[in-house]
Amino acid sequence: MYSFIFNFFYRYHKKGRSFGPRSTAALAVAITVFFQLFCLATAIKFFTGVNLAGKEFSDDYFTNKLHLMPFMMLYGLIFILYYTHKRAMAIVNKYPQDYKVVTIKNVLLVLLIMIVPLLIGIKFLQHSH
Repeated sequence: MYSFIFNFFYRYHKKGRSFGPRSTAALAVAITVFFQLFCLATAIKFFTGVNLAGKEFSDDYFTNKLHLMPFMMLYGLIFILYYTHKRAMAIVNKYPQDYKVVTIKNVLLVLLIMIVPLLIGIKFLQHSH
């Protein structure tokens, strides 16, 4: 699943001649994992009432953002370092060279893998205790 996400974003950004398709694809995988962990954490909070963060953050959005920014930068860097050039080429070479990246099926699958856990997590968060 994660190799599909990596390949999708890598080839899409490689085709567009953008800067750093490996980094972009690695960060897309990082966001996917974050959304899935968010969905799991909100489901646990919804069904058990246990907040995995341990405590609520400040009411001030800016303060929360400043506190979490170093952790998110480290989180993204871990994924960029994990997907080295060698690993990235191994994933991309698993798919045929004439592989069509932007098709309705691929876009729907990426939305299903990435966005649906976020939407489910938001619903759980809205209705949690």
